[in-house]
Amino acid sequence: MENNSNRRLLIAIGFVLFFAVVVLVWYFFYAKPLTAQSINGTNDPFPTQKSPARFQFLTWGQENTSTTTTEITDPLLVPLTKVWDKPATGQTFVVQNILKDTLVMVPFGTTTAEVKKSIRATSTVLMFVDRTTGYVYGFPLERGKVFQISNTILPGVFDAYFFNNGKDVVLRYIDQEKNKVISVLARVPSVKAEETALPLENIRYITSEVASIATNFKKNKISYLVTESDRSLVYTITSQGPVVIASSPFREWDLTYGGDSLYVTTKPSAYVEGSTYSIPPFQSELSERTGLMSNPGSGGLLINSMWSNKGLTTFFSRNGDLTVIPTLTLAPKCAWGNRNFLVCAVPRTLPRKTEGLPDDWIQGRVTFNDDMFVIDTTTGEKYTLYTFTQENGLFDVTHISIEEKNDFLSFNKKQDASLWMLNLKRIRGE
Repeated sequence: MENNSNRRLLIAIGFVLFFAVVVLVWYFFYAKPLTAQSINGTNDPFPTQKSPARFQFLTWGQENTSTTTTEITDPLLVPLTKVWDKPATGQTFVVQNILKDTLVMVPFGTTTAEVKKSIRATSTVLMFVDRTTGYVYGFPLERGKVFQISNTILPGVFDAYFFNNGKDVVLRYIDQEKNKVISVLARVPSVKAEETALPLENIRYITSEVASIATNFKKNKISYLVTESDRSLVYTITSQGPVVIASSPFREWDLTYGGDSLYVTTKPSAYVEGSTYSIPPFQSELSERTGLMSNPGSGGLLINSMWSNKGLTTFFSRNGDLTVIPTLTLAPKCAWGNRNFLVCAVPRTLPRKTEGLPDDWIQGRVTFNDDMFVIDTTTGEKYTLYTFTQENGLFDVTHISIEEKNDFLSFNKKQDASLWMLNLKRIRGE
């Protein structure tokens, strides 16, 4: 009798072990990763990528699947975050594909058990360049911790432009020995937050002197202007390389994108009349405006600023129609988001004594104390977005960049070029 009981016990134990082995084999070799629309999104039962089950589980691009769970929490508990306390440039929001570990319920006999599983997701990362070293850094919004991406030293970088969803970058730095500006086009290495920084790849030098660079809102198109002794040329980088799209006998232009349309504006001065053209061809948008600065949005609407005998004037323009608005600020202190979402840093007061704007501001003789506003593109009225407190200090805001869902924006503090971010979801109470 005892032998029969022992035999039944051994059979039961063997069955349980066999079932456990079957579950483990299914999980590690035949389970498909789930698909999430975003890091906080819902699971999609219809994966878009068709691959063998084992391949889907083992790899995502070139990255091995982690067997540990990464705790992803939202550290952005306040609207304003200092991302980088040293001079930074080139900040832009990019969306990256990642694997996220999650717990799923798996049938186990008559019950279920929680097991770890990797799902495809997306993560929004604020990418930027440290101006002192030239290193590329990333700031994942879901984690709120900066990590280093590249380790190629380029001292003295003064501006950077990411494109191709952050995979490529153009950097301009000063060569102290030659006393000239060097422009570099490079591929950004694919580095995750837990990995070691790598060198920039496929580095190429732009041989001509680059005077201005611009990227479109989606960051999938980049153009630059080079100057020669008797003319300027505008190039757009394509899959076949740089292509000349326009030329002019005039050399002093600033490039800007409005949506996918490219514009040039004469370099601004309160003492010189300026013009704005859409290219190609050179079609006049504005002309004969002193101190003219233009910031185009999509659909042909531009926000502009100029210096008149009455002082600083801000106005909208479209197809030659001008509308002066009550908001007084410089056009580059504004940025366009999706669906004509317009954010401007607006000075609380304007200096009483100035020889002219934007000259005094560009040359550092005037500093503004700004707050952030949303501008109604129909009426020109401003609505408070964020007011800097006395604890925050004085902010002269430049280089605003808006995330594609209009949920976050980043900017530089002109006084020290430090990098900051506003969480608009927190401001809206979401």
